[in-house]
Amino acid sequence: MDALAPLSRRDTDFGFVMSQRLGDSLVSMVLVENLRREGRRITVYGDHMHALRAWFPETDIQPLPPDRRFDPRWARHETLLHFRPADVLEGTREAHPGMIILDDLQAHRSMLADMVTVHREISGTIFGIEHPTRDTGLVVPAGLERSTEERIVIHPTAGDPRRAWKPDRYEAVAEHLRRRGWHPEFTTHPNERSATSWIEKGGHARFASGDLDTLARHLIASRGFLGSDSGVAHLASCLGLPFVTLYVRRKVAIRWRPGWSEGEAVRPSWPLVLKPLKERLWSRAISINAVNAAADRVFGSPG
Repeated sequence: MDALAPLSRRDTDFGFVMSQRLGDSLVSMVLVENLRREGRRITVYGDHMHALRAWFPETDIQPLPPDRRFDPRWARHETLLHFRPADVLEGTREAHPGMIILDDLQAHRSMLADMVTVHREISGTIFGIEHPTRDTGLVVPAGLERSTEERIVIHPTAGDPRRAWKPDRYEAVAEHLRRRGWHPEFTTHPNERSATSWIEKGGHARFASGDLDTLARHLIASRGFLGSDSGVAHLASCLGLPFVTLYVRRKVAIRWRPGWSEGEAVRPSWPLVLKPLKERLWSRAISINAVNAAADRVFGSPG
């Protein structure tokens, strides 16, 4: 039997075991929302999305099992979706014959487009959604309003330290934003304080929270996002913030630029052909002037 046949059936019961990466999880919510709008049965399992469940009130979102093993309750789902092979928990391959990894599908892996577009497209071509959307189902909780504060949030860190730009360059961009009339504010996880002590030493403001709901509430009250290729960038874009993000390579910039709001993905201007050179030299190949210019185009001036 064709393993993909249940994906386009209206009566298929889906479970989606989300990635431990925030960006992957938010992108995956595009597919989830398309299935939900079509009346398909879909349950999401993921720690990031469970922390943000107040923002997705129409979706059934559950945490991952604490032991990070296959949950026997998942057997009720005919199809158990995953984004990447790394997302498959111990025991799942043996226990669930309907396990599908999206990144194993040619249409998911080979399309050179941003990942929001990829998930919208496979919602139609593979899952049979007639009019697929880019929407994630995010709803701003009652009592929260988009702010007119002049704050630009700067996120200088990344899950992979090799994707982080130089601190002195971020400081220079912060000063440029301040001169334009903005209030730049750095944001990091509390565990990153010691590694980013240069923020306070330079006299810059910092917002630090390990709670995604708290971070989302802070972002929604901001006017823009600037920073590294990270899950926080995707969250900011999902919340509608204009963005400037920095990338090591062209292909990564195309596929992993945030896909919901307006912005620019800045990448090295030097022709770094070899991957080792790109990973070692990319941060020098993105100039302060290039990022400042992108910020001026995207954010303009307060008002």
